[in-house]
Amino acid sequence: MPRAIQLSLFDEPTLNVARPVKEALNDDVRASGLSREQIVDRMNMFAERYGVNLARGNNRRLTIEIFEKWLNPNDLKRQIPLKALPVFCAAVGQCSAMDVLTRPMGLRVIGDRDQKLLAWAKAKMVVKEQGRRIRKIESEL
Repeated sequence: MPRAIQLSLFDEPTLNVARPVKEALNDDVRASGLSREQIVDRMNMFAERYGVNLARGNNRRLTIEIFEKWLNPNDLKRQIPLKALPVFCAAVGQCSAMDVLTRPMGLRVIGDRDQKLLAWAKAKMVVKEQGRRIRKIESEL
C-alpha cells in the first residue's frame, strides 16, 4: 500500500492556475525571441492552416489587443481559450503553460528526448530486476 505523504500548506499545488498560466505564457513569449506581433501572425497562420477559430465575431483572426489581454497577469477574467493553447505553443516553439496546467495533478509535459530517456530508464530497471532473478536462481542451483 502506498505511503501517504503529509504536505505542508505551502507545498500543496493550487488548482487555480489562471495566474501561473499567464506567467508561463509571458515566459514563453520572452524566450521565443519573437515580437508579440510576430507571434500573433504565426498564431493566425497556424489557426488558418488547422481550422482553429481564435476570435469571436466576423473577424476570425486574432488581434494584438486580444493577445495582450490573454497575457495580462492582472486581468484574470480573460484567459487564453483551450483551443488556442496548442496554436500558441506551436507559434512560440514551447509549451510551458501546458506543463503548468498539468502540475496540480502531479503530471508533467515532457518532450521527445525526455520520453526516450524515460523509456530507457524503464528498460534498464527491467534488465536490473532480471539480473537479480538470475543471480537468485543461480544461487539456488
